[in-house]
Amino acid sequence: MVDFINANLKHALCILILVSRIGDIGTTFLVTPSLALEANPLMRKLGWRFALLTPALCAMPYFSVNLAVMILVPSLMVSAANAGKIWVARTMGERQFSAMMLGLAARSTLRHALAPVFVSAFFTVLFGAVVVLLYPNPVGELAFWVGAGIITYGFALALHGSLAFIKLFRTAHAALETRGPGGAT
Repeated sequence: MVDFINANLKHALCILILVSRIGDIGTTFLVTPSLALEANPLMRKLGWRFALLTPALCAMPYFSVNLAVMILVPSLMVSAANAGKIWVARTMGERQFSAMMLGLAARSTLRHALAPVFVSAFFTVLFGAVVVLLYPNPVGELAFWVGAGIITYGFALALHGSLAFIKLFRTAHAALETRGPGGAT
């Protein structure tokens, strides 16, 4: 089986990237059909039409196997992270989940929300760095590019997670200022 995959690596990567992109799109839709809860500001701004173009990334292995591996890893990790949120988001509903997050932001501080995001991103980047250090040859070792993909995911976690929380806290505090000291609108 390994010989078959190695002989057809570009095709295998193409299929895996396609599956991972469809997984990301599908799990994102199940969590946030209106994209109100989407952490990636580019995705939130460009919407579903843009998302439906991203499976075209499955062509990457025919240009660069290394970059294809680096794209595959974060796509799989995003799909996995999204899937873990489906049950709660679908059970509560997107609006109620969003309202709950705003309520939590109103009772907390941005610093307390960002700390776990950065800790999670740190350990993800550290994991990727360990892979890169164990397989330091970027030319001959695809494991190096797996590590680079893990590192990319860690930085995306830090960036998108922090931007999402900054937006959430701004919205929550703007709503508090609108209500005034008594809490009534």
